[in-house]
Formats: sequence, C-alpha cells, structure tokens
Amino acid sequence: MSLNPFNTLTGRMVLVTVLAVIISYAIAFAIYSNERGAALRRAAESSVIERVAFTAERLREIPAERRALVADNIRDFSLRFDVSGAPNVEQPMTSGPAGRIARGIAERFANADVRAFSRTVERPSRRWRARARGFDDEESRRLRRIDPEDGPTVRVTEVHVSVLLEDGAWLNARARLPGPRPAPLGVLAAALASVIIVGIGAALVSRQIGRPLADLANAARALGAGQANVAAPVSGPEDVRNASTAFNAMAERLSRQLNRQRQMLWALSHDLRTPITAIRLRAELVDDEATRQRLLASVEEMEQLTEQALALARAGASEEARSKVDLAEIARTLCGELQDMGVNVRAEAAEPVIAECRPSEIARALRNLAENAAKYGGGGVMRVYRQAGEVVAEIIDDGPGVPEDQLAKLTAPFFRADEARSANGAGLGLAIAQAITEAHAGRLVLTNRAPRGFSAKLVLPG
Repeated sequence: MSLNPFNTLTGRMVLVTVLAVIISYAIAFAIYSNERGAALRRAAESSVIERVAFTAERLREIPAERRALVADNIRDFSLRFDVSGAPNVEQPMTSGPAGRIARGIAERFANADVRAFSRTVERPSRRWRARARGFDDEESRRLRRIDPEDGPTVRVTEVHVSVLLEDGAWLNARARLPGPRPAPLGVLAAALASVIIVGIGAALVSRQIGRPLADLANAARALGAGQANVAAPVSGPEDVRNASTAFNAMAERLSRQLNRQRQMLWALSHDLRTPITAIRLRAELVDDEATRQRLLASVEEMEQLTEQALALARAGASEEARSKVDLAEIARTLCGELQDMGVNVRAEAAEPVIAECRPSEIARALRNLAENAAKYGGGGVMRVYRQAGEVVAEIIDDGPGVPEDQLAKLTAPFFRADEARSANGAGLGLAIAQAITEAHAGRLVLTNRAPRGFSAKLVLPG
C-alpha cells in the first residue's frame, strides 16, 4: 500500500479542491489589491491637486509680501508649502504620479508653469511616531530625531510641486502619497479559514465515495484470489452503489459458473477412474509381454492425465484455510522429499520468509516447478527471498531454456514446447502452478537465464 495520500481518491479530490480555491482566492486578492491600491493612489493624487490648486488661487489673491507668511502657516496633514523666488523642482517629470499631478494642476491654471518631481522614500511608521508622542518631551524629541533605520519604517511616495504665480514667485509644495499598502491580514486569515473549511468538506465528500470504492476493490481482489461468497458492501452515492450491486451480481454468476465447471470436471475425472482400472486389469491378462507393456503405458498416461486434470480443476478452489507459514521451511522440506525420490533439486533458503497462503497448494505448485527443473534442466535450485515488498520462491536450472516465442504459451493447459519441453507428460504442471499462484493474488514469472538456463518465479504478496 502506498503511503502517499495523493495516490488516493480522497487525497486527490482534496488537493484539487484546495488548489482551485487557493488559485481563485489568489486571483481575486490580486484584483482586489490592485484596484484598492489604484483607487487609493487616485484619491491621494486628486487631493494633492485640489489642495495645491486651491492654495495657489488663495496666494494669488493676497499681496506678495504676505504670501510667504501665509504659506508657512498653512497646516495640512501631508502637505507643506513655501513661497520663494525659485522653483524647488529643477528636473520635472512627465510620467508617474508627478506627471499626473502636474497635468491636473495645469488644467486649473491656463498657461501656468507647473513642475513636479516624485521619488520613493523611507519614513518612520505612524505607530513609531505615535509611540514617540507618548513619552515626555525629551524622550519624544529623541525618538522623533532617531534614524528611521533604527525603527519600523514604511515606503511612501514624496512629490515636490512648483507652481509659478503671476508675479514671478513660485509656490513650492511637498506632498506624501501612500506607498504600497501592507497585506490585509484580516482578508488573508479569512481566506485561509475558507480554504481549511473547503478542504475538510472535500475530504468528507470524497471519503463518502472513496470508502465504498475501496471496499469494492477489496472484494474484487478477494474474488480474484479464489475466495467464495464474495460480496461488496452496497453503500455511498448512487453510482457507487450501482457499481457494487453489479459487481455482486457478477461475482455470484461467476461463482456458480466456476462451481459447475469444477464439479463437471471432478465428476468426469472421477468417473474415468473406473474404466481405466478395468482396462488396466484386462491389460495385465495379455500374454504377450511387449503388447502388455504398451497397453499399461497407455493406461498409465491416461491415469496421469486424469489426475492432473482433477488437480487443475481443484487448483485455487481448495477449502484449506490460509495461514502464515515459513516458505523457506516448506522449500527445504519439499526439496528433501524430492531428493529422497531421486529428484535432483536443492534448497537455498536459510532465512525465514513468512507469507500468508494455503500451505499444501503452494507446496504443490513448488513441487511442479521443481520437477520441471529436474526433468528438463538436469537439476534445479529453489530459492526463497523477499524482493520489493513481495515474497519470491524461485526455481532455476541450467538447462537449454525455452524459445522466446513459446514462453507465453508454457502455462497453457496441455501445451508442451517442441524442443526444450518435449518429454512425456500431460502439459498441466505449469498451468496448475499458475492457477494456484493467481488464487493467492500472485503471479508466475517464467524467463530464460543468460547465458543458459531457465527461471520460474512464484511471486506472492508480501
């Protein structure tokens, strides 16, 4: 089982939903921040234009000798004025906030010379200045004179504007426009809460779908492993319930069909034993030795075919209970028995390898593979080990191998390769081994070895 949560339906649905919400919030937040910042900048620029134009109109109406005093006494939150004989702006800008402010003021005064210049500066934050006002006079003055780098600062846009009055005097104004606004933490917190809530909701909804699908997958796996009376729970959304109902109906029909086929084959194999026994008895009465031996050989081949057909029908349908056993011990015991019978096969399985299986069926499959290795390869070695989370029982030999185009046909019932597998036999040994392996949710892997030999791997889930 994969430990990656995004390999599951629930994990992927939550991931997709959360990513969709995050992307939508990011786009909305970007649009909101851009529009909010643009609106604040336009409002601040319009305010500067109105106040500078209004101040210039007032100063034009009063005597020239009083203009400087009046300009110094004007108290504005973010504007400072002074009147002098020269403009403070020597290099006017035609773009950005300075250009927009200059054009706005020029529209209020026909043929007036308006110059503006802007730059971004660092200044102490409002909280820092408010803190300074909370101390006594000496400490307050010290904090107000402190280098802004020693305290929290904000970036602002400083605009210098020079407007030519009628008598050659210049009205100079310095304004501060708001710089980049800090991220609205309240909006970000609300967005984060929304993402969490949506993620939890998506997990709950996907779990209602994922759990019935997992039950359906487990039922399908159990059916493939040869278990009887398999049924998937019918729960979840209507589509999933329909799938579970269809699977249960299919499993029931398949089980009935397989049982009928097995019963028919069992009955046929069993009933064949009586006439075969009768033929054997009659063959024993034949006087001619050569004829009797030929008849007995044919009878023996018929008996072998009948027994193997019966074994194939029973493969994977045994009523033996599954249990956790040491496959290495089974391999050592089996190889010892085969050696006592004159079969050249030895075991290399020193370490215990535990697997859940039907021991007698796995032993039957390993016996077939070992006998093939001894018969067609001159001898074999049975190894049991773990690989990539699976249990592997491998039988290798040093025989001639099998032509590559015939490897896929080896597990077909009654198939015998023309060259490397040409000895007498019914051709059901590998078919029986594959049926037993698949009934354990495993697989049988048959490959040629380089430069010579053959390998048969019985792979079971770990």
